[in-house]
Amino acid sequence: MQQTFRRSLLTTIVAAGLLLLCVLPGASAAESPKRGGTLVIGTTTDVDTFNVLVSNSITSSWILDLMYPSLLAMDEKANKVPYLAKEWGYSDGGRVAWFKLREGAKWQDGTPITSEDVKYTVDITVKYNIGFNASLFSSVEKIVTPDAHTVQFYLNEPSVSFAPSAGFWLRVVPKHIWAKVQDPKQFANDNPIGAGPFALVKYQRGQYYELAPVKQGFFVQSGPPLVDKVIFKIYPDINTLILALKKGEVDLSAESIPPASVPDLKRTKGINVVSGPSLGYAYMIFNLHSKQAAFLADVQVRKAIAYAVNKDVINKMVLAGNGLPIATAVSPVLDFWHNPNVKDYAYDLNQAKRILDAAGYKDTNGDGVREVPTSKGGGKLRVRILYDSGHAQQPKVMQILKDDLAKIGIEVVPDGMERNAYLAKRKELDFDLMLGRWGIMDEPADYLYLLYHSDTYGQGGINESGPNDPTLDKLLDEARKTGDVNLARDRVFKIQERLHELIPEVTLYVEQYYFAYRDRFTGYRLFPSDLRGLVDPQSLSVVHLAN
Repeated sequence: MQQTFRRSLLTTIVAAGLLLLCVLPGASAAESPKRGGTLVIGTTTDVDTFNVLVSNSITSSWILDLMYPSLLAMDEKANKVPYLAKEWGYSDGGRVAWFKLREGAKWQDGTPITSEDVKYTVDITVKYNIGFNASLFSSVEKIVTPDAHTVQFYLNEPSVSFAPSAGFWLRVVPKHIWAKVQDPKQFANDNPIGAGPFALVKYQRGQYYELAPVKQGFFVQSGPPLVDKVIFKIYPDINTLILALKKGEVDLSAESIPPASVPDLKRTKGINVVSGPSLGYAYMIFNLHSKQAAFLADVQVRKAIAYAVNKDVINKMVLAGNGLPIATAVSPVLDFWHNPNVKDYAYDLNQAKRILDAAGYKDTNGDGVREVPTSKGGGKLRVRILYDSGHAQQPKVMQILKDDLAKIGIEVVPDGMERNAYLAKRKELDFDLMLGRWGIMDEPADYLYLLYHSDTYGQGGINESGPNDPTLDKLLDEARKTGDVNLARDRVFKIQERLHELIPEVTLYVEQYYFAYRDRFTGYRLFPSDLRGLVDPQSLSVVHLAN
């Protein structure tokens, strides 16, 4: 039996302050859209690559999403909705996931988009082990394309999360172009040919990226985008970007606005500020395989650090009190999946000190830094924390962590890097601890496997801590390989409990994102998370000059 499947995210967005806005300030349903104009969007990070399969920069994601289609998109309430695929579902008891593509869809060079493009994209992703998507398709036994507009994924086990996850995260590339490339993982793709609502016209790395509307496309029901062009302009930091916004040099900040800057922008004439919740979370991850800090493999050290992180101070000082607490790798925003019985490690420096004392980490020479027992490698209890120095919050979080860990005898060596250098070190797993954040983590049965299963570590994906725990692996397998959503939920609850015991990371907060734009343009649509925000293709396709 074949069943069309359009499953909701199963989330409850908690608290009135987290409700997404469907109609943004300045928009009016009665207005006739005014075409034209150049929309200037500010960002603080450069594109790392135009290779949509390997890119790991948020600016790259914003730009490439405008050119390369996914099978599914996300609506304003975080539901997965048709995009390149007009419908999708499961058959054979959940063992076959299928997608029906829109007829008439074409790449920007006029070549029709077919199911062979989808199959080819998955094939090279798996063959060349490209990014976390390679792990995403590890359950696929074969891919069948019975016709030009149908693609079927035969799974080795039923899965409640495969179709929405694969449909949303896979960016389809044109086979007729990429098949000529010797190594798609190394392909620079400097002249990208995509199929989104915009096409790249010209650019100068580190300065700007100019895109023009595609006149014929299938993404916007009412026709092509309404603006004449979109320019992403790179600024050195968020403060410079905010100043440019206030001066009118920028129409929209793609970056989320730091909470401390929100009141001033709200008072600035001609600027609107809107907000929405993250579907991810901020975290500090432990490298359990660090050679320089091998003691991090000791759960007692990780537990002591967990007790020493003052999340309340981080929320107040960094987020102006606007963050949501989070105890595990499943956000409380995901109400269906979140286990409320898992309680966070409370801030308790004395408890942290007692744990380290009992485990043999003591300050034997009185210099304020504990020594590591010789049985665990010896040396100082010293850690490098990698962080993005240009990020709005991470440098502030870094200082709070450094001060708190010093109070329990752990020396912190801050390792701040500009975004691309940070990403390069992160890719090489060259850190002891690392500050990071996930933009969208909405299918726990799937992403928890990618984050923590021992099979996914060292595969170029998103498992950057490297736990190797048979109990955890078993739960992750059972959650991912079932067509029973209630069984998956039960296992996800148990996974959270096990993660609380293992502590591969310290989850810090769920951020409330603020986005600002000038009233020269209107018609924006607000999507959850800063990965989407106001620059989602579905938003920029309908933005227009204010009347």
